[in-house]
Amino acid sequence: MEFTDFLIFALPVNIVEILAFILGIRYLKLLNNIRWSDKLLVVFLGFVVFIEIASLYPIIAYFSKYEYFSFVQDTRFEGNRWLANFYDLVNPIAISLYFLFYIKNETFKRFFYYLLGVFLLTSLYFQYFYTSFFETSPTVVLLGTFVILGVLLQFFYELLKTDLILNLNKYLPMYIAVGCFVFNLVTAPLSIFGDYFNISKGNDLFVMLQVYTLLISNIFMYSCFSLGFIRCSKKKPYN
Repeated sequence: MEFTDFLIFALPVNIVEILAFILGIRYLKLLNNIRWSDKLLVVFLGFVVFIEIASLYPIIAYFSKYEYFSFVQDTRFEGNRWLANFYDLVNPIAISLYFLFYIKNETFKRFFYYLLGVFLLTSLYFQYFYTSFFETSPTVVLLGTFVILGVLLQFFYELLKTDLILNLNKYLPMYIAVGCFVFNLVTAPLSIFGDYFNISKGNDLFVMLQVYTLLISNIFMYSCFSLGFIRCSKKKPYN
């Protein structure tokens, strides 16, 4: 990988993530009544930014010819997949808790809280016992996608039955929902099959498809977040 490749594919995503986090903080400062769901969302975006920044260490090590972070050379920490695994665990839980705040069906909410517990335990098993702390677990990615899509579908279903549908331009959860829904729907299949189709196996086209899809999907999702923060900061948020 050349340094220009890193700038083209990683830097734009880092920029939109950081921008969404900054706009999220600004959004909280402009609110008179801050809901815990809003705090959770912004804290989660801060977690994403932290993971992205921390994940730069192997890039810095590689392009500095291991003048920096030399202690990771030829170790299992030479890559940053282990950091991404934390994201795969936290992301479905954080996103689900955010939308459960807006879902009114108490039976569904109780069921989903139990489901999140099952997801966490199952994911810990598959990620850290069945596969490896340093490898991608397609099972965790797939389960996380189903969890997120499940809570989003219930959110959309309830939204259609309320008058909120007339005020979507100032309803922040809708922006978050659209971004998350598109991102998970598009990227999950590529993430699942990514371990089976890679450059070492001669699947260059699939790898490039995966890279470009992740790039565009990330930019779209965090742009939706940023747009939501901007639009809802200008207008009185619709509860």
